Order: sequence, then C-alpha cells, then structure tokens
Amino acid sequence: MLDGSMIVFEISKIYYNPLNTMPMKTKLLILALALPFIFACRSKNSYEAGLQNKVLKEKSSLDAISSIQAPPPPSEANANIEKKIIKTAYLSIEVLNYTNSRKMIDSTLKAFSAYVVSENLQNTETQISNSINIRVPANQFEKLLANLTRLAKRVDFQNIETQDVTEEYIDVQTRLTNKRKVEQTYLRLLKRTNSIEDILKIEQKLGEIRTDIESTEGRLKYLNNQVGYSSINLNVYQTVDYRYVPDKQPNFFQRLIKALDMGWKGIVTFLLFLIKFWPLWVIAALGWYGWKFFVIFRKQRKKDFKRRSKMLKKEAQEQQNQLHH
Repeated sequence: MLDGSMIVFEISKIYYNPLNTMPMKTKLLILALALPFIFACRSKNSYEAGLQNKVLKEKSSLDAISSIQAPPPPSEANANIEKKIIKTAYLSIEVLNYTNSRKMIDSTLKAFSAYVVSENLQNTETQISNSINIRVPANQFEKLLANLTRLAKRVDFQNIETQDVTEEYIDVQTRLTNKRKVEQTYLRLLKRTNSIEDILKIEQKLGEIRTDIESTEGRLKYLNNQVGYSSINLNVYQTVDYRYVPDKQPNFFQRLIKALDMGWKGIVTFLLFLIKFWPLWVIAALGWYGWKFFVIFRKQRKKDFKRRSKMLKKEAQEQQNQLHH
C-alpha cells in the first residue's frame, strides 16, 4: 500500500516532468483529487506512530519492573562500623546469709538499671539456692558483675562468653536499606503506570517486599536488643548446717483410732470392689441353685426307681406264694 510521501512523489513527477504533455487543467484536477488522500495517509501515519510510542512506553515500564533485582552485598564502606558484641556471663557465688544477700542483689540491680528475667528458688535441708537470670545494659555489664562478686563469701566460678554479630548486623542493616529503596522504586512506578495489569503486578511485588522489610526489621530489632543488653546467669546459695528434727508422732489412742478407721475403710473398699462384679454373683447364684435342683431331682428319681423296684419284687413274691398254695 502507498503511503502519503510516495503519493506526493508520484504527483510531483507528473506535474514537473517536462516530457509530460498532459494539459495544465488535468494536472490541477489530479492534484486536487490527491490532496485529501495525502492528508488521510499522514493522519494515519501519525496515529500509528503515537500508538507505537505508547506501546514502547508500556514495554519500558514492564522492563523496569523486571529489571529490579536483589540488593547488592554489603559494601566495604561499612567496615569501620562499631563492633556489635553480645555478652553473657555465668557466675556462681556462696553467701553467708541468703536473705540479706538477696536484698543487696535487688538494690544493686536497681542501681545499674538491670532487671530479673527469671529465677528458680530451692530450699533443702542443706542449702538455700536461687538461679537468677539478669539483663543489664551493655555499658553497665562489667560494673554490675564486679559488684555481684563483692557480695560473695566465695566465688565458685565466673565465665564470660562473647559473640561478635557485627557482620550479621551490617548485612541485615544493608538489606533493610536496599529493600526500602526497592519499595520506593515500585511506588514511583505505581504512580506512572496506568495499566491495570501492571498495577496488580506492582502491588503484588510491594506486598512481598514489605513482608521482607518487616521480617528484616524484626531481626534488626532483636540484634539491637541482644547487643544493647547483656545477660548474667547468677547462681547464689547459702550452705545450711544439717540438723536432725524428729517427726512428731501421735499418741497411742490417736494411732488406735486411726487404725480402726483405716480398717473400716478397707472393709468398705473391699465390699465395694466385690459389688462391682454383681452380674457374676447373680450368674453364680443361679448356677448354684440350678445345680442343686438338678441333684435333688436326680436323687428323687433314684428313690422313686428303688421304691418301684421293691414294690414290683414284693408283688412278684406274693404271686409266687399264691401259686404254691
């Protein structure tokens, strides 16, 4: 199909060609008929060009969405960040008086802004002990530990463990920063996009990114808490001298009453146990009465048989006697 430029070129050849002997009126008539077609072709070309630009623009938006990739690894610029150390201490001390020492421990914790997470108190015949888990600000860790050891009559052991989480902290922080940047990029794309399909895709991606951001923020908050507060696992105990305390025994009459009561309760329990099996007792009673009736019936039949036998013998004897006479 000829476009507008080709039509103009063909008309110019007809109009300006010196070899063409066509009359001027005919040339003007051809030019007048061709002008509407030329303008129609040009408007069609401009519409197709606009449509093509719109398609390229939508394609560039989709390409921008697909080109957003995972955040890069942490840069070397974060190498000079402050060290993030998690400290944990294990301390076991013996004290002279547990009650007084516990009051002093509570006042010491209050002075250093520390708090008790959990404790487990045990009181036996030979020892009073308590296992206490303490959380203290990291900058007060060493001072509180030193003050706790001063309360001891004897320190059994003291262990301090440290865990360097600087690398993990930098990684989590960098990933959080990059995810927020990606979120802002998607938000800008969402404002520029008019296609419903692209809007749905961008909102789906935003939901996934925001879920990752919340998870990363939670991990960063946990690391900050672990670094900001150190842990002290304190075991404090007091050794108690063993003293034998005899159990108080009841007198004879009290023990006699208790024995009678226990015996009566045993009888009642035994009877109740037997009553549980009442169907068996009913079946056993019916069986016993049935057997007894059967034995009596057999004995009666034997007696009747013997009586009849005697009577028959007696009648036979009488008949023989009569025949002899």
